[in-house]
Amino acid sequence: MIHYSEHQGETMNPYLLEQLLAFYRTGTLSAAAEALFISQPALSQSMKKIEEIAGVPLFIRQKNKTVFNENGRLMAEYAEKILSLQEEMLAAVRYQASHQKSLRIGSIAPGPLLLLEPQLAQIQPSLELMTDLLSDEEDLTGGLEQGRYDWIVTRQPYEHAGWICLPYLTERLSMRIPKQHPLAKKERLTFADLARQNILLLSELGFWTDLVKEQIPTANFLYIDSRHAFSEIASMGTFPTFVSDLFTAKQEAADSVILPLQEDLATARFYLLLKEDQLGKWEGLLRQVRSGRS
Repeated sequence: MIHYSEHQGETMNPYLLEQLLAFYRTGTLSAAAEALFISQPALSQSMKKIEEIAGVPLFIRQKNKTVFNENGRLMAEYAEKILSLQEEMLAAVRYQASHQKSLRIGSIAPGPLLLLEPQLAQIQPSLELMTDLLSDEEDLTGGLEQGRYDWIVTRQPYEHAGWICLPYLTERLSMRIPKQHPLAKKERLTFADLARQNILLLSELGFWTDLVKEQIPTANFLYIDSRHAFSEIASMGTFPTFVSDLFTAKQEAADSVILPLQEDLATARFYLLLKEDQLGKWEGLLRQVRSGRS
């Protein structure tokens, strides 16, 4: 006689379910024990424990044979569903983990990328980050739509079916002016003040490059391709340069002054976009990234 009270309420462990299912599929304890590479007495004990946990009879025990009753068959059917769901769960988690090893971001400006790169490296050191700087938002949105990017950073908010658009940050341009330069006497500057000036400019600034060229068409821009070379030349304090309020502290120097640009176009608001069906994959990382900017 089986006493059910001892194990009632106990959680059913997956190994017991596997043994139950093997018995159900093979039809005999001996065949199931052989398939599971365990002894038949050990398997019989497992079946007894399953009955005790269930609290109801699951088998009809005959002299030389044990078979499933209706309760047992129902238990075996559920065991199959549970084990299948467990496999599905593990496959889904492993798939997500494998696809979280890399993150592809396209941005309309360098500032957001320069903030995101160290931030993401600190949050998730194993993440392989790939970034692109583009000047055309259509290329960015097309890249998101076609799956070339996981996230994009844009200047415009987008209401697009299947996309999520999140406010990210605001960037303001100022000018770093050598103290001996005539413009250093001003408290603030406009684009008109920069007409016909020699201005040191990084070649790749996303949309900012086109904007300043359009707003100051008579300026003589001295283009530098390398960010390191740009920093070295800018530190000499010979030419005016654009600086971002995102990094002002790193760009201050004793021989120059930083003057705000009193122009609406010198301020840009950025948005983070991703596909809605990818939110579950990136939600935790996005939350940490955005909280770091709050």
